[in-house]
Amino acid sequence: MLNSSHHSRRFAIALIALALAAPPATADPVADFYSGKTLKLYVSAVAGGGYDNIARSFVRHFSKHVPGKPGGQIHNMPGGGGIVMSNWAYNIAPKDGTVIGMLNLSMVMNQVIYPTTVKYDANKFHWIGNIEPQLMSIFTWHTSPTKTIQQAVERVTPMAASSQGSVLQQMLSLANLTIGTKFKIALGYNETRVVAIERGEVDGSVSSLQNFQVLAPHWMENDAKLLNILVINSDKRLPKYPNVPTMIELAKTPEHKAMLEFMMLQGLTGRAIFTPPDVPAGRVAALRAAFDTTIKDADFLADMKRLKVEVESSTGEEVATSVRRVVSTSPEIAAMILEAIK
Repeated sequence: MLNSSHHSRRFAIALIALALAAPPATADPVADFYSGKTLKLYVSAVAGGGYDNIARSFVRHFSKHVPGKPGGQIHNMPGGGGIVMSNWAYNIAPKDGTVIGMLNLSMVMNQVIYPTTVKYDANKFHWIGNIEPQLMSIFTWHTSPTKTIQQAVERVTPMAASSQGSVLQQMLSLANLTIGTKFKIALGYNETRVVAIERGEVDGSVSSLQNFQVLAPHWMENDAKLLNILVINSDKRLPKYPNVPTMIELAKTPEHKAMLEFMMLQGLTGRAIFTPPDVPAGRVAALRAAFDTTIKDADFLADMKRLKVEVESSTGEEVATSVRRVVSTSPEIAAMILEAIK
């Protein structure tokens, strides 16, 4: 009995020693996964524009706050008003958390109005957060004869847009229907839009108010006197632009008002970040936490200040709620929007 007890004590001591000598158990499997990997942020816009510049700064800071500190890369995948990148992200992209996307403003709306072209369900993406909302405006260059929205109703005004299905084309088409403007839409202007406007090839275009500082910072000097802001798609007039009407107040019918409200709602996802479906929940949670930390990071905020971007973020859960509201738009309103912008 004595020998047996002695051997038991020696065995227990040996087990304790082995436990103390063993390496600690993995504390964070998410960090283990991302360590040594590269986080790729896909942007549904061309290089050099507002979305691209913000995305490059974001991924550089964001990757530092992801557990495991992966590297960060930008990949541009423009086309179809964001449909090309979104279809790819939903159906082809790796679903392990190494790929994230920054959507085009019309990405969620496209699911409602282009159901045969869209091959994704925006509700099934994992929404990480939104950097800033986007209030869309229609504007002309200061030399244009069209200086007010009323003059845009009276005069045919050539306006630049990037592609069919882009938010630029959509807003101009909806203005023609709901307000009665006579905008003549010229497609094919991506990074050349600013130069084309300044040269007089077209009179103006569409931009979110938040994007002007990124699109053409020199336009915003001297209180933006180089531009005529014709109209803003907001639910009320803005204190900064008290004399600029909203599109919603100019809408001719309740249906037209509902269409414009729908367009305004998508602005709540203006700079939203997402992952493809089926990414493990732990990694999604870690990416959301990293986003929440990034938008408070002093270095990131300094970059945004340099880019003239005012960060007004939303959480991943808040973005998901906005997405659900857009996707649940009635078929009747969706059909009217599609008819207007096709």
